[in-house]
Amino acid sequence: MKNPIPNFQPENIVETVEQLTQQGLEVIAQAEQGNDWDSVISATDDFECELGRLTSVNSHLNATMFNDEFNEQYEQTLPIITNFYSEISSNKALYQAYKNLKNTQLNDQQSHILNDAIDGFELSGVGLEGEQSKRFKAIKERLSLLSNQFSKNSLKATNEWTKVVSLDELKGYGETELAKIKTDNGYELNLQVPVYMDVMTYLDNQALREEVYRAYVSRASELGITDKVYDNKAIMDEILLLRHEMANLLGFKDYATLSIESKMVESIEQIIDFLTDLVTKSKPQAQAELDELTQFAGIELKPWDVGFYSEQLKEQKFGFKKSELTPYFPEKKVLEGLFSTIESLYQVSVKQIDEPSYHQDVRVLQISTNGKLVGKIYLDLYARKDKRGGAWMADYQPLHDDEIPVAFVVCNLNSPSEGKPALFEFDEIVTIFHEFGHALHHVLTKVKYACAAGISGVPWDGVELPSQYMEFFCYEREVVKKMSSHIDTQEHLPDELYDRLIAAKNFQSAMGMLRQCEFSLWDLKTHTDTQDTYGVLEEVRKDTALMPAINENRFLNTFGHVFSGGYAAGYFSYKWAEVLAADAYYYVQKQGGIGSQASLDFLHQILETGGSQDFMKSYETFRGSKPSIDGLLQANGIVN
Repeated sequence: MKNPIPNFQPENIVETVEQLTQQGLEVIAQAEQGNDWDSVISATDDFECELGRLTSVNSHLNATMFNDEFNEQYEQTLPIITNFYSEISSNKALYQAYKNLKNTQLNDQQSHILNDAIDGFELSGVGLEGEQSKRFKAIKERLSLLSNQFSKNSLKATNEWTKVVSLDELKGYGETELAKIKTDNGYELNLQVPVYMDVMTYLDNQALREEVYRAYVSRASELGITDKVYDNKAIMDEILLLRHEMANLLGFKDYATLSIESKMVESIEQIIDFLTDLVTKSKPQAQAELDELTQFAGIELKPWDVGFYSEQLKEQKFGFKKSELTPYFPEKKVLEGLFSTIESLYQVSVKQIDEPSYHQDVRVLQISTNGKLVGKIYLDLYARKDKRGGAWMADYQPLHDDEIPVAFVVCNLNSPSEGKPALFEFDEIVTIFHEFGHALHHVLTKVKYACAAGISGVPWDGVELPSQYMEFFCYEREVVKKMSSHIDTQEHLPDELYDRLIAAKNFQSAMGMLRQCEFSLWDLKTHTDTQDTYGVLEEVRKDTALMPAINENRFLNTFGHVFSGGYAAGYFSYKWAEVLAADAYYYVQKQGGIGSQASLDFLHQILETGGSQDFMKSYETFRGSKPSIDGLLQANGIVN
């Protein structure tokens, strides 16, 4: 197998993309004349792997090492790439060549892949003619540019705000929190997530909490400090209108209906009923949680008070501070525990190697089975100013011919400071486990067809299953033991503190459930309704919100999952996949847990099969039955 090192020093990317896509059109012209699997699907698959490697690296660097000069070049490639894929998806001769393959001898995987591909053509405008076809392609090109602009504005608006503060203003902070904001000139707050979360959780100074909160929720809006330079509202409006028009061109009444076509769920109504049921089951407990918090705080709570008083209440109820856990979880030990858990779950080996990468902080990991290299992961953990916020996995290369799968895992976590290693909060550890679930789905595939290997071809509401399934394991006692070692004493997390952590796991879980249901319902409804998206949110919040939002809240203006990610009219996938993940985890636990045959069945039936067969059938083969919502409620401690 080849062991590729991505080219992290791309030059002339516009010229390179132009040349490659021109070659691609020649490949497609030959595939149009093909009459068997190899000459039609394998040929296009081979080329798309080559193009995908290049575009994946460009996209990744633009997200993790952003600079204006490279972004200018990157933006020029977006219409070229979009138009190339529009040419493929609207190519009637190629579509016919695919349909002709239905009359040839295919195995079960090939038949599933073929049917998915034919559906993909039809949902990508292959049936459109003349002006409608031109307009459809123009919309896709425009959306690719708008998506990048949305991300760029979000990043720059986040970096725009800083505030120098004195030590006296930072009452409530410990050494760990102070180290994150220490500069040569004192202490400086910013809107990077690790710093923002510390402010909301630990800072006694209510006025300063309010100032930071208002700056954070108004990013990339007309209320930002840069006079509308980075205001994303017009971009959001145009994205939503173009998606609606795209759906109409394809014969769908709205974009949500179009989105549902390629997912496991059967209808928008089914998902809205599912989410509404969760709201109904969660709301009484969520209200009780908020009432308890209000009584504890003794004030009329504002949004910038919730995190601070929640941490205080949690400390009183469970006898520990979140910051007390952090010294037990230095980065090196956390990763050792993670790798050990992966090795026990799936009978693989995870090893860090010394290999060049795009940034000094990035680790390169090899995944092996029985001594054979099967995949690689580039792990980029720390927050940086030139790095897009959030956490994600991106695929660089699928399993293809003699090439191993390669993935990028990106987080925005605490970094080492003042000679001390990075110390992770437990929520951050959960994030790492989550993203490795995605990466393992990609690199442990056994599917030989790139278009269905790993996460490729998996319906969007199934993609989150392996990631959310992995989250459960980081709470297990033996796993916590493996990944904890106090920075000073080297002791594992004591049993008493572990028990308190577990007791606190579902603290305010119903409030969190409502919040996620709110996002999911808004996402679906804003893609079925042409009214202003903030008006849609206001309507949804009548049923989901327990506390009014401030007038200046422009949260949606940086909601990258929906406006610059792949979750448009699909954010519900998190909740839908949580049902599968909880159901899967409790089933595996009953069968013996980590290292049991059931945990290997999850590997064989879910991770290895990727998008090569019907995903729900894969799940039922693993589980022996359809999933139940009961596991999700149990996992969140929601009692009815």
